[in-house]
This record gives sequence, structure tokens and C-alpha cells, in this order.
Amino acid sequence: MANIISRKLSGCYRRFLTFLFIIIAGGLLVGALVYWQVGGPEGARYWMAKHALGNIEKRLNSAERRPDGIAEEQIIESFQRVREAIENRQVNLMSLYTVMKDYQNEFHGKKPSTPETQEFLRKLEGTIREETGAEK
Repeated sequence: MANIISRKLSGCYRRFLTFLFIIIAGGLLVGALVYWQVGGPEGARYWMAKHALGNIEKRLNSAERRPDGIAEEQIIESFQRVREAIENRQVNLMSLYTVMKDYQNEFHGKKPSTPETQEFLRKLEGTIREETGAEK
């Protein structure tokens, strides 16, 4: 009787471990493909910056957070320029992360004023690097 139970359990463990191995291998394969698609470590940093920028844009452009003196189009245009610079790898990532972090720390839970928002948008666009033909 104990021998029958032992055989059933060992078969169960074997099937479970095989299933677990297949799931882990599949997850690693999907992760590797996504990592390759975004461009490796450098591409992943730009991808994360783009998504963080999108979250800040949503927060700033919401009706309860956007100052009355700033048009929605102005915010959209500024963020679009930075987003295009990220896609073209023409942005200083360290400066961009600093500007976004400063915004989040300063305005967490409160609405920025019109001058504060204009200053943030100016700093945000200041992270774009101007590349000349010789630098490319």
C-alpha cells in the first residue's frame, strides 16, 4: 500500500516539475524576446523613460491638476517633442529623470501654479539634446 502511494506521489512531482520547467522556460523566452525588441539595456532605459513621461503627462493634463493658465495643447505639444526625442535617442536621460523626479516630489498631491508648470515644461524640453550632422 505504501509503495503504491509513493509511486503516485513521485509521478505527481515529476509532472509538476516538468510543468514548472516549461512555464519558466517559456517566461524566459518571452522576456528575452521583449528585451531584444526594445533594444537591450539601452533600449529598455529609453522605453521606461517614455512610459514614465506618459504617466506624468496624464497626471499634469488631468482637469484637476492642470493650471488654468496652461492650455491642454501646450502640454501635449511639449510632451510630444520630448517623446519624439526619446524615440530618436536625442534626450539626456539623466536630466529627464531628474526633471520628472523633481516634479513628482514637488507636486505630489497638489496642483502646480501656472508659472511652476511653465518652468517644468521648459526644463522638460531642456533635456532634449540638439544633434548636429557631425555628432550623428
